[in-house]
Amino acid sequence: MQKDRMKGRINIPNNKKSPYGGFRGCFFLLFFSLFSCTNNQPQIPANKLPKDYTKENLLEMNKVLAEKENKDIAAYIENSNQKFTRSPLGFWYFIENPGIGRQIERGNKVHVTYNLKMLDGSVCYTPQHKGNNTIIIGMYDIIKGLDDSLLLLKEGGQGIFIIPSDLAFSTIGDQDCVGSKKTVIYEIKLIEILP
Repeated sequence: MQKDRMKGRINIPNNKKSPYGGFRGCFFLLFFSLFSCTNNQPQIPANKLPKDYTKENLLEMNKVLAEKENKDIAAYIENSNQKFTRSPLGFWYFIENPGIGRQIERGNKVHVTYNLKMLDGSVCYTPQHKGNNTIIIGMYDIIKGLDDSLLLLKEGGQGIFIIPSDLAFSTIGDQDCVGSKKTVIYEIKLIEILP
């Protein structure tokens, strides 16, 4: 090797070229290897990451709230004079009068008149105040629990439906009378099928 005084670099004969690009390549590799590994801890595998307790805490809280809600519903049913039946869909019902008209079906446009109450007996809506709705069954124009429960009636039918919060207004309430995570009771006074 000769030092080329004019250019200030070391010349490597052509048949012995450095795989790292000469002095600059060696300097780059040395610099990169020294400063790229500043974290001395090994990477943790994805299956060994610390647990996220937020999700577990929320699930536990929802479980506790659901258990309390079920106890409140059971207490209400026990203190009532009606014999309620639990639907496979998760709501409770008592049919006062099944009706004498046509069976309510998905796709029917119906007019329904009702009282909406809470488990504590307080009345939220009456037929004179927001307790009248025209809906299409199966389109979920109203809460899912009521939409599904109306399928148990015929035209002219009456019934009481206890709808748990997950089938009612859930965590947001109705932004008016029904609060978050509240069970509601619909007393259906009249249902008629519209053309």
